[in-house]
Amino acid sequence: MSLDGIFLNSIKHDLYNKLIGGRVDKIYQPDKNEIVIAIRNNGVNHKLLMTAASSSPRLHITDVTRKNPQEPPMFCMLLRKHLTSAHVTNVKQINFDRILEITFECKDELDTTVHKSLIIEIMGKHSNIIFVNTDTLVIIDSIRRVAENVSSVRQVYPGIKYVIPPEQDKLNTLEITKEIFLNSIDNSNDGLLIYNFFYKNFIGLSPFISREICFLTNLNESTYMGELTDEQKEKLWAAFNYVLDKVKSNDFSFNTYFDEASGQTYFYCLDVEYLKSCNKKHYNNPGNLLDDYYYEQDNKNKINQRVASLIKSMNTKIDRNRKKVEKQRNELLNAEDRDKYKIYGELILANLHKKPENHKLTVINYYDPEQKEITIPLDPKLNVSQNSQKFFKRYNKLKTAEEELQKLIEISLNEIQYLENILYSIETCETIDDLDEIYNELMAEGIMKRSKVKKTKEYKPEFMTYISSEEHEILVGKNNLQNDMLTFKIGKKDDYWFHAKNMPGSHVIIRTNGDELTDDEYVEAARIAAYYSKGKNSGTVEIDYTKKSNVKKPPNAKPGFVIYDTNYSMLVKPDISGISIK
Repeated sequence: MSLDGIFLNSIKHDLYNKLIGGRVDKIYQPDKNEIVIAIRNNGVNHKLLMTAASSSPRLHITDVTRKNPQEPPMFCMLLRKHLTSAHVTNVKQINFDRILEITFECKDELDTTVHKSLIIEIMGKHSNIIFVNTDTLVIIDSIRRVAENVSSVRQVYPGIKYVIPPEQDKLNTLEITKEIFLNSIDNSNDGLLIYNFFYKNFIGLSPFISREICFLTNLNESTYMGELTDEQKEKLWAAFNYVLDKVKSNDFSFNTYFDEASGQTYFYCLDVEYLKSCNKKHYNNPGNLLDDYYYEQDNKNKINQRVASLIKSMNTKIDRNRKKVEKQRNELLNAEDRDKYKIYGELILANLHKKPENHKLTVINYYDPEQKEITIPLDPKLNVSQNSQKFFKRYNKLKTAEEELQKLIEISLNEIQYLENILYSIETCETIDDLDEIYNELMAEGIMKRSKVKKTKEYKPEFMTYISSEEHEILVGKNNLQNDMLTFKIGKKDDYWFHAKNMPGSHVIIRTNGDELTDDEYVEAARIAAYYSKGKNSGTVEIDYTKKSNVKKPPNAKPGFVIYDTNYSMLVKPDISGISIK
């Protein structure tokens, strides 16, 4: 991880300059692992983001606005109680490690001035945000509580004293002298690689900066420590000290580096020479860099956390409906065999004069062209006439059952189609708002239990909008509710409607504004409809298209389900390259 002790030191410097003396205005907890504190200082409002999410732990000033829950979690309520209107008095890094302490001056219940601190530990899956009494270091609470049954090494919960994580016998990088550095080399394992030597011996150094130090010395990072000459040791010290001087003088440069060969993006707070051939993007401060780097990742992580169980639930419901259809079709086959019971009943009535033998009646089958004999099983509890009525009743029951089964099969197939559309929408949603719309739809359809939290305002969807080669808008729905709104509320009767044939996908409308569309525009809209369908990864997709006025919604149909006639079709590649997005 590039966010090591050096990068955190640059963040500390940025926070110190912007927040010291600032007053806490508001506190939010957008996510179970995130805290945002609004701090006003020197007439400027700053939003301090702290997150203990294992995939992206960090803290920095952010410009990204996050959606907050309507009911704040308990940890957020606790921070509001203690820190609202408090002033920031100090920001410090503990032992040059990935731990930052922000101290606040606030008032207690007796209006006495006290100091309390938020300690942010950036430790991967062990990351945490811990609220402590600054003077006693007694923990008031933490965003993640760690009890004895979770960790026998170090506990974090209210009432106990805060203890920093184990240091693993590493040296504080900021306190290293040349003598200490050279002694560390001499005392290291001869079989240790110089690349591993730095981050295994010095606090705050990551493999990322270790590789850079090796590059600055022109030494192969896979060189063993036992192979180093005195001259090479001096070079290593010079490179190491060069990096430290940059840190001590706060000479930071915030950049991301995109490596086209691997498709990976790296970031750091110093110029990185070994990545100088990569595409470099510069930022003015660490907050802007981390906002840019983590924004899409954070969004995907939050969506993935919520959709995993939802996808599983939808797949379970689809499988259940498929089994139901299979059972209904088997029952339908039995119902289709009902005519024999009608024949049994009529043959019995035609042969009432005959006497059954061993609860069976053998008669000539007049319905058989060859008039072969047929043996009809009888119920011994009933007389011959009653057996005839029993067969007629069974025939009529199966006849009614066939009609009902055909209706039930159609209902089940429509349910499968609907759930597959929902599943496609879930898998392709890009924002939390998109996902919330799907949840609202599922609750409205009774597929999920209604949330106890009341919505304060209705969310208005923003449709994806493309511009055709002739400057006509092409609108794309991202889920069933948006598809319905787009087709029946936004689209005009002369607009054209596009959809992938016989597969889940978005409704696409191209606004004509009364103009005649060109052939290229029809193809462009069809390509977009193919791209936003389940056939996205296919070579070609068949697209149906027609005037919007030809698209109807059947009575009581589920969201997203439509019927249409007078349509045309075309085969296109699911490709949106070259089509402008608004």
